[in-house]
Amino acid sequence: MDYLTRRAALAAGITDQQLRTARMRGERASILRGCTVIRSDWDALAAHEQYAVTVRAFADAGISGVLSHESAAALHGLALLRPDRSRIHESADGRGGGTTSSRRKFYRFPLAPEDCTVVDSIPVTTPARTALDIACRGTFDQAVCAVESALRLGADFVEPLERLGRRHGLAMVRRAVDFASPLTESIGESWSRALMTRWPEVPAPRLQHAFMDRRGAIGRTDFDWEDMVGEFDGLSKYGNRSSLVKEKLREDRLRALGLHVVRWVWSDLTHPERLRRILRDGFALLESRSYIR
Repeated sequence: MDYLTRRAALAAGITDQQLRTARMRGERASILRGCTVIRSDWDALAAHEQYAVTVRAFADAGISGVLSHESAAALHGLALLRPDRSRIHESADGRGGGTTSSRRKFYRFPLAPEDCTVVDSIPVTTPARTALDIACRGTFDQAVCAVESALRLGADFVEPLERLGRRHGLAMVRRAVDFASPLTESIGESWSRALMTRWPEVPAPRLQHAFMDRRGAIGRTDFDWEDMVGEFDGLSKYGNRSSLVKEKLREDRLRALGLHVVRWVWSDLTHPERLRRILRDGFALLESRSYIR
C-alpha cells in the first residue's frame, strides 16, 4: 500500500493542518514521524504487511547502512517465527555491536558486499545472510524456520556461513543449517520439524513423499513415517468448501492404502505437548494394529 510523507504532502499542496485534521478524524494514521497512511487500508493489512510498509517508509527517509534481520526479511518475504517487528533493523560493515533506539536497531558486524543486495531500490542483506543474522540471536526453532524460509527462495548458505566469522550462537546456527531442508513448504512445517527433534520417541519423518494408488497420483504429504502420514493444516490451506472436500477425498484415498493420518494446527505448535501427544498416539495406534495382526 502507499504511504504519504510530509514532504510529498506539502509538494502536493496538502497542508500540515489538513494532515492533522485527517489524523484526528481517524482518516489517516501515522506509522513514522512525518509519514501517514489511509487508516482503513492500514487496518486491513496483516501485521507482517504493516511492518513491510513501515520498513519501506523508513528506508525512503534515508538509511546509512543496509536493512537487515527482520526488516530485510520483510522485503524478501521470509516467513519468521516470533519476529521482532518493534524496530527497524539496519546493519553496516564494522565491529563493535551497534545502537538501539525506540524505533531503530543498528548493528555493526563484518558485512561483505556479497552479503548485500537490493530490493525495490532498497539496500538489504541477502536472504541467506538475513536468515543467518536472525538465527544467531534466536532459538533453534527460530533458526530452522528462518533458514528453511530462505532455502525456499533458493538461498545457499555455504559461503555466507563462512563469512560470519565468530558470532555468538554460531554453533547453534550451524546445527540449524545442517538440519534444514528445502522440502518444507511453510513455516508451520519448519516449526513442526524443529519441535520433533526434542522427542526421542518421534523418528525423523520423510518429507513431501508422493503417494499413488490404482487411480493414479494422490499427492504429496507434509510428513510420513512408513504407515503414518502427518499433515500440518495452516489457516489458509482450505480457502473454501471445495478445497475442504478435495482434501477429505484425498485423505480417504490415503487411508485406503492402509495409512494412518494425523493432523495438527498452529495452536498445537504453540503448545508443543499437544503435537507430541498427537504423534505419540498415532504411533501407539500403529503398534496396536501390528500387535493385533
